[in-house]
Amino acid sequence: MTDVHHLPDNPEQYHGVLGRVMSALRETSALNGATHLDWWPGNGGRTWEIEWQGGPSPAEVAARLLGAPEPGVGDDQVEHAVRGLISPCGGENERAHLVVLDVPVNLRAIDPIGASQVWVTSP
Repeated sequence: MTDVHHLPDNPEQYHGVLGRVMSALRETSALNGATHLDWWPGNGGRTWEIEWQGGPSPAEVAARLLGAPEPGVGDDQVEHAVRGLISPCGGENERAHLVVLDVPVNLRAIDPIGASQVWVTSP
């Protein structure tokens, strides 16, 4: 039996969400200290799964993404590169769930060390 992936009704939006999230991850340095970044379509091609090892926890990454300003947006507008809800759940393989342009994005860290260890800024 073959694994069949079903793209959502709007595949451009679905793939655009991945680009938007990955860009926000880069722009915010939200995954500094993490290794082995990987992503794949989940739930039969209806979600994105993003996973890394070490680094900050998924809830910390999600919070940072939700505060990321949209490139090119003026100070008079309050826009964000990523919008969604953070639903963190603790544990060994902690996860956070975002909804970006109506596409679910699941963040997962394997053995996270926490933001306090990796987002330290020098004076």
